[in-house]
Amino acid sequence: MFFKIAINNVKRSFRDYSIYFLTLTLGVCLFYSFNSIEAQNSILEMNKNPIYILTLNKLMAATSVFVSFVLGGLIIYANNFLIKKRKKELGIYMTLGMPKGNISKILLFETVFIGVLSLIVGLVLGIIVSQGMSVITANILGVDVKKFKFIISFAAIIKTVIYFGIIYLLVMIFNQVTISKYKLIDLLNASKKNEEIKIKNAFVSIIIFLISVDLLITAYSRILKSGLAGDISELIITVLLGLSGTLFFFFSLSSFFVQIVQKIKKFYLKDINIFVLRQINNKINTNFLSMTVICLMLFLTISMIFTAFDLKESIDRSKKLFDASAFLIVDNEDPKDNDIEEYLNTINFKFGPYEKHVFYSEYNLNTTPENFLSPYVSEQEHFDLKEKIFYSDPTAAIKISDYNAILKLKGQEAINLKEDEVLVATNYEQVNNAFSNFKGSGNSISIEDKTYTIKNESLLDENVTIARYKEFFYLIIPDNFTGNLELEFTSFNVVFDEEYAEKTKEKFANLFNNLEASQYKNLSPALVIGGTWNQVQDRNNGAIALFVFLGLFLGLIFIITSAAVLALQQLSDASDSLERYKSLKKIGVTDKLINKAILTQSLICFMVPLSLAIVHSIIGISAVSEIFNFHYQNIIACVLFLAIIYGGYFYATYIGIKNIVRNSN
Repeated sequence: MFFKIAINNVKRSFRDYSIYFLTLTLGVCLFYSFNSIEAQNSILEMNKNPIYILTLNKLMAATSVFVSFVLGGLIIYANNFLIKKRKKELGIYMTLGMPKGNISKILLFETVFIGVLSLIVGLVLGIIVSQGMSVITANILGVDVKKFKFIISFAAIIKTVIYFGIIYLLVMIFNQVTISKYKLIDLLNASKKNEEIKIKNAFVSIIIFLISVDLLITAYSRILKSGLAGDISELIITVLLGLSGTLFFFFSLSSFFVQIVQKIKKFYLKDINIFVLRQINNKINTNFLSMTVICLMLFLTISMIFTAFDLKESIDRSKKLFDASAFLIVDNEDPKDNDIEEYLNTINFKFGPYEKHVFYSEYNLNTTPENFLSPYVSEQEHFDLKEKIFYSDPTAAIKISDYNAILKLKGQEAINLKEDEVLVATNYEQVNNAFSNFKGSGNSISIEDKTYTIKNESLLDENVTIARYKEFFYLIIPDNFTGNLELEFTSFNVVFDEEYAEKTKEKFANLFNNLEASQYKNLSPALVIGGTWNQVQDRNNGAIALFVFLGLFLGLIFIITSAAVLALQQLSDASDSLERYKSLKKIGVTDKLINKAILTQSLICFMVPLSLAIVHSIIGISAVSEIFNFHYQNIIACVLFLAIIYGGYFYATYIGIKNIVRNSN
């Protein structure tokens, strides 16, 4: 009997459950999709670099635990909304003599029914979405999409069922505890309770609002000045200022907003704006704490999705320099086995006739980039450069003959360099900014008391290897350089003949895999690090993929959570305000004006936290733009994500409130 009542309740209140059901389904879908990544064939293609698969699996496991707490909190919140909306119904059950235990059973069956249904639908949708994730993953990692196969991850299904089973169990316990605390009089009179006004004094609300703005401006200026490069204690202070400013902003916003609008009589007294204003005031005033949390979650969402898209684009912009590169790390205390050419001979590795290659050496100078860069950069640029590894380390250098050999390998013309000239090669943006100052200040640098003219008209921005960091800084020096030189690396680059490219690629891939294995087992006398272009791209893409996946996963979870909480709040408030809407109809207010009032309220409640989150995101992204080299065309992708999910929840909320008000007649 109780199960039948529960089924009928769900059918009868399907519109009430729609947001709840949608949120559960999307949560299950995303949870399965991202946890099935390890089973996708595009990831399986990364078995050449198992460390990334292992790291990805560990990160996804840890993230899944965190996400389960977020979704658990959301589901409990949503369930609490449904109970709150049905207090009068539950009160009628109790009036008819139904014990609380039986009411709890009805809610238990409803929860199980909705939970199982959303789990099944979410898993089916997740299996479909995960196939698209496989294509996206292949695109990120540069894996051939032709290798795509339809895959169902049973491990991810089991994990999803277990995690959500635990969440539903907690929801059931929460329902039992909640029902046991309710009194009949509270259930029957729930709709008659009004919200408590947090700030009644207009002057106090204005003062708190101004303080919040001041706190936010202070936090913005601090983070723009230091970025993420500042001291950790300073960064903590900045974050606390931002959090406090956001909290005070929403705490005082509704009262402040009312005071301002009331001064504009023509607008305040037009149509039913008085009613709309009071409704908005109640919504923000009552939910200021959740508004703060939602704003911060939207800020994290925008930042993470923006970063994920930008990192993905950075992969696509990678330029192929060579087909393979390697370098031997020189041990100056033990000079034997320091030449990579001799080392390759000892392991019987020979270059074939179709494998164009060049050997070269890299040195450290007896000076640092800071010594000759600091006079030409601004104080902020100097502060930023101090965080870069190269800035205070010995300056890297390559002799011009080796550099010309590398240019020849790439099919470029050689460069002539006089005895008193050097070339600067770098892709650090701060150095690029300082280069014009170089040219306007004598166009020369001093190395060990000898002055050298910088020959560049513009900085050389191509690296000499693919085997190391993407960012680089080095000087190209004359062959007869007289200063101190300390050998750091002996290296080689290779370009394959296109006709034999696949076979040659496999040959060098095996070389580097064997070198890595022997060095891991301490069987090699020298440390040689290298890779083919594809191997290096896999390493870079694998590392970037970790951030892309986690950024998208957490970003989507956060935006769904934020939008769902807002939607549930609006629907709950609409149920509580039914008597007010009925009163409007009794005095002759048209359905058109009421619908307009509903649209205005919903739009403001959705846009207020989003607007401040966008401001937070703009400041935050600007503060770290030089570290991550953001490209702002990715804003379009972020806007689309926000518009589809956040806008979808907004529209569903608007329609839901309209239906609640219309069906109350």
